[in-house]
Amino acid sequence: MSAIGSAFSKDKSIFIPYISLGDPDYDSCVDWASALIEGGAGILELGIPFSDPVADGPVIQQAFKRALVHPFSMDKILDVTAKIHAKYPHIPLVYLTYFNPIFHYGFERFGERAKASGVQGLILPDLPYDTPETEGLTKELNRRGIDLIHLVTPATPAARMKGIRDFASGFIYYVTSYGVTGERTTLSDGLEKRIQTAQKLFSLPVCAGFGISTPEQAAEISSFADGIIIGSAVQRIIEQNGSEPEKCKVKLKEYALSVSRSLRGFEQQAG
Repeated sequence: MSAIGSAFSKDKSIFIPYISLGDPDYDSCVDWASALIEGGAGILELGIPFSDPVADGPVIQQAFKRALVHPFSMDKILDVTAKIHAKYPHIPLVYLTYFNPIFHYGFERFGERAKASGVQGLILPDLPYDTPETEGLTKELNRRGIDLIHLVTPATPAARMKGIRDFASGFIYYVTSYGVTGERTTLSDGLEKRIQTAQKLFSLPVCAGFGISTPEQAAEISSFADGIIIGSAVQRIIEQNGSEPEKCKVKLKEYALSVSRSLRGFEQQAG
């Protein structure tokens, strides 16, 4: 079982927060990561800035815009990731980015550096499973024990999910609603049934993301999902408070605690 897989248990649902690396600067992101992990994160998702984030809504788009004020450097991103891993080696780290930065850096080079920096998983929303590029990237990641995590949406037919199954590892990122990332006030109809279908089809944990923002929403979805992924609500805290680092850390930890304590199996996690 991979490091990511070992983070899950059938008796609990885990909190997977997301931060955009480089917002408002790279060094601050180590503090943001610390606050979220100390607030109960079971896996931490790290966004690599990209100029055309087609799967992301306005909050994360603006976070990338702020991050890209600094010269983009994959080496800097990997160095910051290594700092987070050194502080919390027991917490799996997952990158979420787009294909272009990884392709430009080189699959083999990226795999080597990512592994050395403590990365256990990679999510690329714009890379379909059935491409030669996926095959090549998967080969390099597998050699280093890094999971390639795939997205499934409400529009993904069962036949395509069966194809994804041959390449997916770590967990399945289940997109809860149509459209881009962002906070939403209501959950989509039939979500529980769709996630349960995915759980039966994949021999992997299924985690829900896109549109989840409140502890109440997280609690409801955690009753049937293996993990809860939240990005925009976390980034909004950074957007509003990042210029005051100590205040931002407090608010991030408070928010993380409010979510993690709401999830199914929290008592087992706390115990």
